[in-house]
Amino acid sequence: GAAWLGVLRGGLSVLLALGPVPWFLAGPLKKLTARRRVLPTVAALGITVVLLMVFGLLFASADAVFASYAERLLTAPAWAESVPARIVLFVLFAVLLAAVVLVALRPVNDPVGPERKFAVSRSVWLVPLTAVNLLFAAFVAVQITALFGGDTLVLRTAGLTYAEYARQGFFQLVVVSVFVLGIVAVAAGLLRTGRRERWVLAGLLGVLCGLTMVVLASALHRMSLYTDAYGLSRLRLSVQATVWWLGAVFALVLLAGAARLTGRGSGWLPRTIVLVTGLGLGAFALVNPDLRVAATQVEVRGVANLDSDYLGDLGAEAVPALDRLPEPQRSCVLADVIAANELDRSDPWNGWNLARAQARDLLAAHPVHTTADCDRRRSGSSD
Repeated sequence: GAAWLGVLRGGLSVLLALGPVPWFLAGPLKKLTARRRVLPTVAALGITVVLLMVFGLLFASADAVFASYAERLLTAPAWAESVPARIVLFVLFAVLLAAVVLVALRPVNDPVGPERKFAVSRSVWLVPLTAVNLLFAAFVAVQITALFGGDTLVLRTAGLTYAEYARQGFFQLVVVSVFVLGIVAVAAGLLRTGRRERWVLAGLLGVLCGLTMVVLASALHRMSLYTDAYGLSRLRLSVQATVWWLGAVFALVLLAGAARLTGRGSGWLPRTIVLVTGLGLGAFALVNPDLRVAATQVEVRGVANLDSDYLGDLGAEAVPALDRLPEPQRSCVLADVIAANELDRSDPWNGWNLARAQARDLLAAHPVHTTADCDRRRSGSSD
């Protein structure tokens, strides 16, 4: 889509295409299920099954060794219990893929949203935006002191700790940035302005976005202080990634605003945000969150203050970092990781995973001591 309405309709069209999928697949299925091809195949399979059953039963009753091999061959493996669920998932994803292909072959027309801009007095948006920019500038001025003051300023402030400094302000600052995106969308999409007023409005919105990016930097600084004191967790790493994503969105919004002022258009913005979001998700996976969480927890908190229960719930990716713990704490934590991720048994052929395979190799080289007294070793808190 060339605009937000087109992007939303493009995604929704995949779901709407699930209905026509049977008609879309009707032609190929008819060729595959033609009577000339199906009937001979069914007849051959039926005759084969009957012959194998008759002669197999006779051979099994004639020889005990052959009967034992036949019993092993016909005994359903453990993974057979999950076959029905796997078939259902396969069909669902196959139908969804067919819907995607159908939409790609027959794309919907990109809708053009109606022009719904309103001409209002300049003071209606000039005064509020100016006041908000001044408030943001005052907050940023205070935050710059904190950004360059570092840990000393935080510890000097009366009654303020790392945890309070990060927890009391981080999420509020993220909410502020989301509200700013809403303000920019409403002002840029609904206000009709003249040429001179357009430059003033764009300038105010640009300054607001720039100040918001400083606010996001302040939020990251708060979280960095927290992680320096307590280490990373899955939640802390996730919200840090979200802040980086918001910063990228604001940078794109600034570029789109500049492009609109030069008359080049900003129809690329929705698709670019979708692309950046997908790339961000891929980068977050490559960061290997559980490994980073385990490494920072061991490095920052130290052996004496580790939250063994939390570390034991991490994925197999965390095994290389947890393997560096001293005994018996290493064996206690890794035993929980093994149980939580079923590392004591092999994966099925279609469930192979690189991190799990590497974790099993490492555990085979450095086995876990099952005789460790783990109940007395559990201490610490997640903070």
